[in-house]
Amino acid sequence: MGVQTWKLEAVANLIEGRIVDDSDRVEVCIKGSLLGFPLTLEAFRAGFPFGVTFFLEIGDLSDGPKPMDPDALSMTFYPRMTRGLYSIFARLLLLESKGQPIDEPRIKSNFLVSYNSRELAERFVHYPGVLEKVLKLEHYAKFSELVIRTDAGISLSVPQNFNSLDMDVVKESFTTISELGQIMFDNFQ
Repeated sequence: MGVQTWKLEAVANLIEGRIVDDSDRVEVCIKGSLLGFPLTLEAFRAGFPFGVTFFLEIGDLSDGPKPMDPDALSMTFYPRMTRGLYSIFARLLLLESKGQPIDEPRIKSNFLVSYNSRELAERFVHYPGVLEKVLKLEHYAKFSELVIRTDAGISLSVPQNFNSLDMDVVKESFTTISELGQIMFDNFQ
């Protein structure tokens, strides 16, 4: 089917960016910025079954990935496969892990989390606005993984392929991760 050119241009305009030819690595690559943060949307292939990944950079990554700062938070959110009473059975049948503990009921009921520091993770999820933004991303983007690294940025993986991705989802995802990035930059650097 190929890449939908009009969608590439629409996404590039949304983040005041440009379409990048990185065809040796990925079929779709769009770079831009929002709220002063560099943003990237990538997809290995534009069609089914490949998803889309949104990136927001906080640190200087021009020389490539850097080793993790030991004082930085690295936290990953995965949506729960089952919720409520069914989650007990899913854990018993080893279909879903319990995840690392977090003192926030809405996080526990909606996500499995992993982190490198419980103290930083608790501080992050309880910071004003963070929980609402994570829940908003889950509601709009239906993400499969959200990775937060306070020294590097945010990675949001969405199972929807680029050609089927709704432009409202793209707009809300970029806006919300930029707002999360601003919170991280101002309070967790």
